[in-house]
Amino acid sequence: MSKKKGNGGIVKFQGWWTLRYRQTVSEKGELRTIQRRKRLAPVNEQYKTAASVEYLADEHRPEKDGFAPVAITTVADFCEMKYLPFVTEHKRPSTVRGYHQVWHCYFKPLRKSAKLELPPHDALLKDVRTYHVQQWLDTIARTCGVSKTTLQHVKHFLSGMFRHAAQQDYLDPSRGNPVTLSMIPPKAPAGEEGEAYSFEEVNRMLEVLLEPAATAVATAAYGGFREGELRGLQWEDYKLPSGDQPSLGMLSVTRSVWRKHIDKPKTKKSEAPVPVIPQLADRLAAWRELCANPASGPIFANGQGNPLNLDWLYRTRMKDVLAKSGIRWKGWHGFRRGLASNLNQLGVDDSVIQGIMRHSTVAVTQRCYIKTTTPEAEAAMRKWSVSMPFGNKPNQ
Repeated sequence: MSKKKGNGGIVKFQGWWTLRYRQTVSEKGELRTIQRRKRLAPVNEQYKTAASVEYLADEHRPEKDGFAPVAITTVADFCEMKYLPFVTEHKRPSTVRGYHQVWHCYFKPLRKSAKLELPPHDALLKDVRTYHVQQWLDTIARTCGVSKTTLQHVKHFLSGMFRHAAQQDYLDPSRGNPVTLSMIPPKAPAGEEGEAYSFEEVNRMLEVLLEPAATAVATAAYGGFREGELRGLQWEDYKLPSGDQPSLGMLSVTRSVWRKHIDKPKTKKSEAPVPVIPQLADRLAAWRELCANPASGPIFANGQGNPLNLDWLYRTRMKDVLAKSGIRWKGWHGFRRGLASNLNQLGVDDSVIQGIMRHSTVAVTQRCYIKTTTPEAEAAMRKWSVSMPFGNKPNQ
């Protein structure tokens, strides 16, 4: 038994009244017609006939708005033809790579999932609801076994795509972002918490490492630089103390290097100068002398004068030495975490730590945002300096 009205027929299917209809969608810029099916209500005493569910069918029948982009664009088509090109043009190369990985590793495989009511490749942007987004997140969590941290990145990617779709008039903004009310599946495993180096671990590294690894470690540990910032540091950005008043030198972060891409620092706040404690100043001075006292160029350079690949440095100059010394490697970012953790243990105020770490929002540091002045940062770094033994000259 079926009842047809306009586009779509109501039929009985597996104990349900079901609306079957055809819909025109755009795939890679070309129109195609697909068959859709939507459960309306169970066949029971309340819904005995097709006519009794007609009002439910009307809510799901395609709107007669022709072939306008807003009416026929699928999630996949918008992502691949609009959103990813937009990201490529406006985001940092490392971010672009991450967004492409999220789409190709997690959303493309959903096309093969028969349990999804609306897979991203068939779902029209305008039809997606929070329920469908939740299905996608649940399926990714179940089939890929990823952590809550990864799923948060996936959700962030998806939310940005729907926000961009509304900005480009592919969605009605008044309906809201369907990703906002979705949740990370509670049973997904927790992500591994990033580890931090202690005072003792840093000092042990400096005792066994040769140059340039030792000074790179000292700069990362005593300055809290991100890996890309560490690669991007230049001698012309290093300002020595001036005047008769006791003060610290400053290392300004003016660029970040990822692979062969040189870009601005992560955020505007990241461009703040970093106080250089005496232990680090001594090491930088000795390293500069070993490099024939350059006035400009990367502080850590390869044989061609380009920014040094820190992963290569670890694999070739550090890995075996640290392993033989019983020192566990926790990654370059562990030095940044270590600086924040060690300052906190010394009783430095969280707002000051936020300024030293140059976080764009203090939520990254302690869930609040307070601007830190340079004198406070210098005082905190002096406290850090006094708490540790003075570093030796670089190991040659």
